[in-house]
Amino acid sequence: MPAMSQDIQLAGFSYTRFPSAKVKSSPLNQEMEVNEYTFFVNLPQRLTNEKTVLVHGLQYRWVIPTVNNDLHLGLDGENLHLIGYRFTVLHQLSSSWSAVVSLNPIVSSTFNTALEGDDFLLNGVLHFTKKQSDRFSYGGGIALTSRFGEPIPIPTLQLTFSSEKDKFWVFLPRHITYDRYFGRFTVGLQVASSGSRYNVNHARTNFLNEIELVDKLAYSRVVLGPSLSYRLGKFLKLEASGGITVARRVEHQGDLFKDQNYDIANGPFFRFGIAIVPPKKGNNE
Repeated sequence: MPAMSQDIQLAGFSYTRFPSAKVKSSPLNQEMEVNEYTFFVNLPQRLTNEKTVLVHGLQYRWVIPTVNNDLHLGLDGENLHLIGYRFTVLHQLSSSWSAVVSLNPIVSSTFNTALEGDDFLLNGVLHFTKKQSDRFSYGGGIALTSRFGEPIPIPTLQLTFSSEKDKFWVFLPRHITYDRYFGRFTVGLQVASSGSRYNVNHARTNFLNEIELVDKLAYSRVVLGPSLSYRLGKFLKLEASGGITVARRVEHQGDLFKDQNYDIANGPFFRFGIAIVPPKKGNNE
């Protein structure tokens, strides 16, 4: 069975808070805070050939931005929803090579109007991994991702160094993590990117007191900081992390005006979550 399937979380929920931070170049010195809720379910299925694992996944993300003095930005009160299905194939090609193929169609919208073509996005990954030894593997491939706004193709890069006590994992453009194991506790550091493009279809008032229709909104950010998790029994994991949010950006897109970018100042974040995980290999608890 592909070793990567051991890293799959079966289900979970997390809450992330980004306290108020200044919207750079905003006309009224606005500040924006964001609350984010994420739910997911993954159902892995091992095939009889013992070399292939299929994973059916569902995800839902609810992003709520709040802006003070939101006279012209048109961000306040927008509920950004992302609903996705992910089909993943993990296949052991040989004793040292494995492959991941994933397709992730999503609906990314405020649902202000009836569904239309711009509400739908497609993400995907084709990635190959070479197991050099029990402690080191590397790989690469290609991803189609809306992590930074509009879906674009981006090369993937993976490096993994692991031992019984720790793990260093690079998977670009998604994350860089280091974890140190202390029994049921795991202490780590992370750098992770996230985001999407949403179909919003809402009207705002510009500085000339004219009504503008904003068609789409792209929101992306990168977080970095420490993480902590605790394994509660065989199947539950409690997770917490915090640190600094950087490279946070909101982009408005419309047919009747030039795309407008709003950079958000660096600021803190904190996240809490709970996940259902497979039992550890060889765990007899």
